[in-house]
Amino acid sequence: MSHLRPLRLIAALGLALIVSATVATAAPVSREGEAPVAEWSIQPSTSAGPDGRPRYEYAVAPGTTISDWVSISNYSDQELTFRVHAADAMTEYDTGNFTLIDADQASTDLGAWTSVDSGKALCADTDDQAERDCALTLGVMVTIPAGQRADLPFTITIPADATPGDHGAGVVASLESSSAEDTSQVNLAQRVGSRIYVRVDGELKPGVAVKGDVASYDGRINPTVAGATEVGFDVENTGNTRVSVESAVTVSGPFGLKLGTLTPDPVSNLLPGETAHVVVDVPDTWPTVLQFASIEVTPVAADGLEGDPLPEATSASAIAWAVPWPIVLVLVAGGGFLVWRRIRRRRDDELMAAELSAYADQVRAATLAGQTGEPR
Repeated sequence: MSHLRPLRLIAALGLALIVSATVATAAPVSREGEAPVAEWSIQPSTSAGPDGRPRYEYAVAPGTTISDWVSISNYSDQELTFRVHAADAMTEYDTGNFTLIDADQASTDLGAWTSVDSGKALCADTDDQAERDCALTLGVMVTIPAGQRADLPFTITIPADATPGDHGAGVVASLESSSAEDTSQVNLAQRVGSRIYVRVDGELKPGVAVKGDVASYDGRINPTVAGATEVGFDVENTGNTRVSVESAVTVSGPFGLKLGTLTPDPVSNLLPGETAHVVVDVPDTWPTVLQFASIEVTPVAADGLEGDPLPEATSASAIAWAVPWPIVLVLVAGGGFLVWRRIRRRRDDELMAAELSAYADQVRAATLAGQTGEPR
């Protein structure tokens, strides 16, 4: 079960979304010192109520219409009104998590094909502001008494020209509330949803690419303490099937000296066309002037798709400067001191030579004067 804490924004709509693989549940909305006032869940169901499915999954031909049900349960002690609609899915770039487009964005794919209880699902092509206004009206409004549940039908109409492969969306229940705080209006919003995956018949073309590879070294002031190497890269689903990926990062120094290996958390259920950013810190690596990061990415089956063909494993590399600056500074300082000593010694030698030369000149002059000044 997943839990969600609301976002609070002044004079704005705070949007938070959690999409669970099982039952998505909104945690109570409350202010400090007050009792909880709202808690609910959303999950797959039949007309008779929740049926225990972890998510919606379908494999259909283009032009097919799918009928199903979603259940919203109000666990609160008061009546709640929700907007229930569908929204396109996406992969959050920074975390690799499954999420949905913002509430003020209109769906153009599976979310636009999904109508909840005959409600509006699609916005016409228009300017940005009109699209945002339209997006906030999609779906249906449903009021559920305290402690009650609503089971709503929805239909997914697959276009005849739908592209083959996997499409993702979610059925969302959204609750909005507002209250005055000092002189400002505080708007609270929560969205929870249940995942939808649809596979449209046709040729499957799995593909994964690695790009945007970078590495940097974080050294320490103390030269006896190892630093850490940060490696970042993008994993892009270039195919038309949902796929998960596992990766391994190895950091080496010159001449193949192995400095460390780390396995980042997997990226799960990466949707077609989406990209996830992976960052990993390999600890206890020593500054070897240059470091070489090797990235190995291995595709694995996504949830529920164990029999799928998988793309080939892929790899990438990145280079980072890892200069041992404390040691370099010591060497530079020591070298500078030696150069200064050598220059000073040379200057002293030159001064001594000049003095000796002047003294010799004086001796020669005195000797010459003695020889010419005395009569024979």
